[in-house]
Amino acid sequence: MKPARISTACVCALAMWVAAGSTQRPPAPNASKSFDFLGFQTTILLAGADTGGTSALMDVRIPANAGPPAHIHTREDEVYLIKRGTFQFFMDGICLQAGPGATVYMPKGHMHTFKNIAKHAGEQLLFVYPAGLEQLFREVHELGLKMPQDLNKLNELSNSRYGINLVPGHDFHAATCTVVAASGASAK
Repeated sequence: MKPARISTACVCALAMWVAAGSTQRPPAPNASKSFDFLGFQTTILLAGADTGGTSALMDVRIPANAGPPAHIHTREDEVYLIKRGTFQFFMDGICLQAGPGATVYMPKGHMHTFKNIAKHAGEQLLFVYPAGLEQLFREVHELGLKMPQDLNKLNELSNSRYGINLVPGHDFHAATCTVVAASGASAK
């Protein structure tokens, strides 16, 4: 399966927030829901408790040249909507490059990662379904886990409680990335 752009009502609504002026956020985010997750400033905009467990929405700021270790989700699919920055997403040997306004879909069951390749911090809206990933992010924050020194603890927690398997040391090298345009069109 290839990573893909998706076009659902939810992602369209997220795209309208970005188009409205990427500093605008969904209604009434609770400041107490904002925290540091492994160096990524994260704000939970909608948690599973808000959606009956069907989905969660987070605003995540990623420093330049940063991204998560490669991993595999066994429970949730992810949709990323890029607000700021340029990101390369890798899955199953395929690279997609996405900038502001672009969306990228990463389904469960596939090893993947991403990296902010911009010179400045980037920002993404991360939509996951079903919910639960936001709980992992919060728990990692509360435990004070840091990378790379706590990689083993992170992997144990992620795997045992959240069905996410880290793939430490896996380094993706893509010859060519397909650029995902904000309009939904792709170009090489």
